[in-house]
Order: sequence, then structure tokens, then C-alpha cells
Amino acid sequence: MAFDTEVGQQNLRSVFYDKMVKGFAERAYKFKQAVTISSTSAWKNYFFRENATELTGQSGNAIKGIARNAEFPQASVSWERVQSVITKYGLEDNIPYEDLISDEIDVRNRTVLRIASGVAKAVDDEIYAALTENGTPTNIQSITIVGGYSWDSASAAIIDNLEEAEQKIAEYNYPTSDLMVFVSPKDKRKIVTYLYEKGAQAPELATNAVNADNGVLGRLGNKTFIVSNSVTASQALVVVPKRCATWKEMVPLSTTTKEDPYKSLTIRTVEMGVTQLTDVKAVVLIKGTQA
Repeated sequence: MAFDTEVGQQNLRSVFYDKMVKGFAERAYKFKQAVTISSTSAWKNYFFRENATELTGQSGNAIKGIARNAEFPQASVSWERVQSVITKYGLEDNIPYEDLISDEIDVRNRTVLRIASGVAKAVDDEIYAALTENGTPTNIQSITIVGGYSWDSASAAIIDNLEEAEQKIAEYNYPTSDLMVFVSPKDKRKIVTYLYEKGAQAPELATNAVNADNGVLGRLGNKTFIVSNSVTASQALVVVPKRCATWKEMVPLSTTTKEDPYKSLTIRTVEMGVTQLTDVKAVVLIKGTQA
């Protein structure tokens, strides 16, 4: 291993570590693909969530059939003001000088990558929790698979469940030409098995599995399947990407190093942000995928 812990190279090394962490984490993030990234400098952030119900006229004064010279029916859009507070994420480790220069394992670079992975996983967990309302839907839409029809059962109806989720989104006039489906590793296995048993769909899914770095399993019709360990067991999530939510970013994933010459090197990674669930009807949580 190169002897590269001299004080004069610290700034250069910090930049190198930062690029390394960001490059690795960009591939590790799964749920950031589904949200819009927006920067902020405020600790408390507010957004307005619009009522997605289609506007109609009043009883006896419908949109259709306005009489000559009659008053138009009135309909008003409504919003709710929602507050979100920035959360800080971070990890660090201190590596002894002796390990830096003599270990058979590349402890420095492995530490950098694992710290980046830890922060990325924590952020992904938070985004998933926000999108699913912690698994207890109150504003988002949901589907509960009844007993005997879970995805790991012989009577599974996976495609119909996904089409039902798409239907729910479409009924609120969101575009469904490009949807993301987040599944657990176990459900990914069941989906692939199901499609192969059914026939023609499986080759299409396999052909489109081109971006495994971000957990992308492949694309089936208008749905991109993404595998993530952040998905809670027996759940799957269908969203309209970039419309469903925003990641309000105060500090992007950043890394710094602190060197105590000939003693140790501290590597620290931080990220600060919060998920804003802006379009609740563009999200459908499927529950009961596993028996």
C-alpha cells in the first residue's frame, strides 16, 4: 500500500475520498430515483399539498349544460400546508496509522465505501418510510392482498395487483406511462418465477435488466422494477417517479478527512435533508405480498 498520509496531501486526499463516496453512493441509492431533488438553506421547510379530487360543480349547478346567460358553477382548489424538518445523517471511523500502511486489507478505501453505503441506506430507509407513511397509509393509496393470493402462493395474481395500483393512480389523473415498482429481494424472486411460469413476459423483463447498480431489475411494459432492502417485508410500492415526492436537500452527501499525523485518519460522511410527500395519490402501497 502507498505511504500517502503526509500532511501536505490532506486536502487532495479529502477531495478524492469525497468523489469516491459520492460515486459509490449514487449507485447505492434506490429511492432517490423516485423523488425530485431540490436544495434548501432552511431548517424548517413548508410545502403545499394539493387536494387531488377532480373539481365538480355544485348540486343543481353542474359543469355541463349551463343555461344561456346563467351563472357559472364555482369550484375552488384547496391545499394543505405541510411542514418538514431537516434531518442529519452521518457516519465516521478512525483508522490507526499502522493499519493504513501495513494491513493486508485496503482498510482505508473499504471504510470509505462502507461509510458511504451506511449513509445512503439510512437516507433510502427514510424516503421509503415517508412514501409509505411508515406502513400505515392515511393519505397515500393502498391495496391489501387477501389471504391465499400473496405473491409467494400458487394463486398469486401479481400482474393484476400491479395493474390495480396503476388504475388507482390513473383515477387521480396522474400519468402512468412510466411507473416505478419497489420490491424486496424475496418478492423479486417471486416476480421472476411468476413471469417465467406465465411465459412471454419473462424474456422482456430480462432483456431490460440493464442497470443493476441502482437495484433495477428490469422493465415490464410501463413499469420499472427496483429491488431494495429498504422495502419492508410483505410490501411493495408503486409510484409516479419525480411527481410523488421531493427530497429537500440542505447538505448533499459530503465527506471530509481529519488526519493526526503518524497516529490516525478520521473519515467522516454527512448528508442533511428531508422527504416531502407532495403528491399522495401518486403513491400506492401494496400490503400482504408474502404469506
